[in-house]
Amino acid sequence: MDNKSKFKQFLKKEGFYVILFVCLCAVATVAVITAGNRKDVATNPPVIEETAKAEGDSVVDPKNFNDALQVKKEELEPVPNVQVQKENDSKAVSKQDNSEAVNPVKGSLARAYSEDPVYMASTKDYRPHFGMDIKTEKGAPVVVAMDGVVKSVDVSTEGTYVEVDHQNGILTKYCNLEEKVNVKKGDNVKASQELGKIGNTTNFAYEEYGPHLHFEVSKDGKNVDPAKFVSY
Repeated sequence: MDNKSKFKQFLKKEGFYVILFVCLCAVATVAVITAGNRKDVATNPPVIEETAKAEGDSVVDPKNFNDALQVKKEELEPVPNVQVQKENDSKAVSKQDNSEAVNPVKGSLARAYSEDPVYMASTKDYRPHFGMDIKTEKGAPVVVAMDGVVKSVDVSTEGTYVEVDHQNGILTKYCNLEEKVNVKKGDNVKASQELGKIGNTTNFAYEEYGPHLHFEVSKDGKNVDPAKFVSY
């Protein structure tokens, strides 16, 4: 039997085992490679996924993120400062009122406004002086300080008086006029229009400075210093 015949006979007897061995080697190799890949994946997971899991966050859709930025921008839009504007308007009105006021009579300051008691020679006592006494001549014309409407014409301890409403919370009062005046309740009056003349009707006529106009100003029902409106 030659060598070729012997080799064929060997393959017939042992070929099955050789093929089986080769297959087992192939399977083992594939198994080792697969196990190695799994180990790599477990050891090095995706960075984004791991970070998200560690922080408990979810992946944000870029569109939603842009929408959120837009909403935030709208929330941060500045709101007009209405209060500041209102205060500025109030100051402007006050300044306008003051600039439009004219002196109600020609004369000089005899007694200033005082919320503290001052001595009154006529009554020999102390009391607050909620107005301004302007020394002048008996019979001197008295004019209205600002445009307005005559609220009342009456008599008090300050003598015959005219009270004018200026339609902005401000009232002016002109006291110690002659009994006969030039206006009546409800009349519309313009700044510098004559209301009457200085008289001798007040209980305080015997003050040392003699004939005078007692001039009062109130704002929203509270007396204020007339010096904020007129100057003597």
